[in-house]
Amino acid sequence: MSIFTPTNQIRLTNVAVVRMKKGGKRFEIACYKNKVVSWRSGAEKDLDEVLQTHSVFVNVSKGQTAKKDDLIKAFGTEDQTEISSYFRSPTHPYRPCFLF
Repeated sequence: MSIFTPTNQIRLTNVAVVRMKKGGKRFEIACYKNKVVSWRSGAEKDLDEVLQTHSVFVNVSKGQTAKKDDLIKAFGTEDQTEISSYFRSPTHPYRPCFLF
């Protein structure tokens, strides 16, 4: 008798979900809680230290990634690392939501 363990499931711990609404859609990125404040203030320069994954999600807790068409429509690009940098820009307000 074997126990099925999903191999494609990514467990995210110490998660701070940063949300942004653009183009009528809501997008989320998964960050480290303790690095979000540093990134916003400009103290943290390396985006890789802030992000848990470079994916842009529609719903982080369910693992639903954003569709390419929605990313291109809202941001003009499908490069998810570049899109993640928009979340810091002062012209794009964000609402952090901490998940435990």
